[in-house]
Amino acid sequence: MTSYETQNVRAYNGFKVLRLPYRRGRDDTNRKFSMYFYLPDKKDGLDDLLKKIASTPGFLDSHIPRYKVELEQFRIPKFKIEFGFSATSVLNQVGVLHSVSMYHKACVEIDEEGAEAAAATADVEDDGCALDMEPPPKKIDFVADHPFIFLIREDKTGTVLFFGQLFKPSEFLF
Repeated sequence: MTSYETQNVRAYNGFKVLRLPYRRGRDDTNRKFSMYFYLPDKKDGLDDLLKKIASTPGFLDSHIPRYKVELEQFRIPKFKIEFGFSATSVLNQVGVLHSVSMYHKACVEIDEEGAEAAAATADVEDDGCALDMEPPPKKIDFVADHPFIFLIREDKTGTVLFFGQLFKPSEFLF
C-alpha cells in the first residue's frame, strides 16, 4: 500500500506509529476502530519494541498519533493473515455449549482498496487535550520494509481485537 495523502503518523524514540481509522457503520456511533502499525527504527528492533509494549503500563494509550502529517515515503506491504481454531472443546469444558460444534476464524488483510477506504473515510476527531502536544513534523517516512507489529483496536475503550507481527514484509509485494 502506498499513498500520497497525509496520514496519522508519529515518530517516537526508537519507533514510529501509524494509525488507519476504519469507517464507522451507519448504525454505530458509539464505537470507533483503527488499525495501528508499530514500526521499529532498527531493522532488528522488533524484540525491543515488544518488550517495551509489554512492560510499560498504558503504552498503547500513550502512543497514538493525534494528527495527520505529510509523508516523504509511505509503504506498507499487502498481506493477508488468517487464523482459525475449533472452540468446541473449550466451550464444552466450561459448560457453555453441549453437543454443538463451533469454529472461529479471523482474517486481517491489507490491500490497496482497503487502505484507500480507511484513509479516505477517516473522521476528523477531537481526542481532547494531550499532554504531549508538539508541533507536527514537516515530513516523515513510514516504510515497513522490516519486521513490524500491527493491531486493530476499538479506540474509545482501548480494547485490542487483533494483534499480529509481520516478520518478513519483504516477501510481500509493495
